[in-house]
Amino acid sequence: MELLSTRRRRLVTAAATAAFIAVPLVTGLAANAATATGAVNTTGNPGPALTVRAHPTSQSDAVGKRADGATITIVCQTYGQQVTGTYGTTKIWDKVKSGGYVSDAFIRTGSDGLVAPLCAGSTPPTEPSQSAKVKATIAAARAMTGKYPYSWGGGNYTGPTKGICCSPSGIDDRNTVGFDCSGLMEYAFFKGAGLKVSSTSRSQYADGPRVPIGQLKAGDMVFWSSASKTESGIHHVALYIGDGQIVEADRVSGPDVRVRSFSTGESGVMPFAVRPNR
Repeated sequence: MELLSTRRRRLVTAAATAAFIAVPLVTGLAANAATATGAVNTTGNPGPALTVRAHPTSQSDAVGKRADGATITIVCQTYGQQVTGTYGTTKIWDKVKSGGYVSDAFIRTGSDGLVAPLCAGSTPPTEPSQSAKVKATIAAARAMTGKYPYSWGGGNYTGPTKGICCSPSGIDDRNTVGFDCSGLMEYAFFKGAGLKVSSTSRSQYADGPRVPIGQLKAGDMVFWSSASKTESGIHHVALYIGDGQIVEADRVSGPDVRVRSFSTGESGVMPFAVRPNR
């Protein structure tokens, strides 16, 4: 199942919530929808047991466990602590029939939103503003500066990882934990805004949405290509953070994940930027 952004989960959640409100539970079909089932899926084969909590937060008391692969009955769902698990990042928690809550991030239900009624007193979380998402994305990228080396193929939405072999110059980064340029973008947008962007600079440019480079704003991705400035020649991406600066991962002397001055007139800069937070 594809990992989904917090935004997508919330949009689906809102639609599902509206459906429950709009249709009274009077028919046999609706009555059956009052509860749902799901399967526990933790990391591993089998993975560790999933802890059932007294409240929808991982800091609350443990009141039980469910084995990986076990089927649970969900009597209602609520919103609590944000958790990243097998099925992405979500604030949805499932109340199990025997009592207690498990994070929906580890439950396969066949949906990325609500599959059971909201528990009494539940309030959907407020969607962060676009400005807040931009600030959080920039903060996530800046937090990695000076901490990790450049690693070809390294990094993804979860953070730094070992790289791959081999770079265009033949460097083997299979034992180097860090980020390459696109891996840093994956991490920053997922950590800061819950957005899942593609894994290479070329696919990130292709996915868009694009804006002319002359309309560049903080939080946009900027791209470099060969002298011809073709999409097939794209080889680098960085995050514009405003005031003529970018955060990038590049194999350079000094910190590889760094903040530096930037100009749209640099050689190879593509004519469009990409603005995922729009």
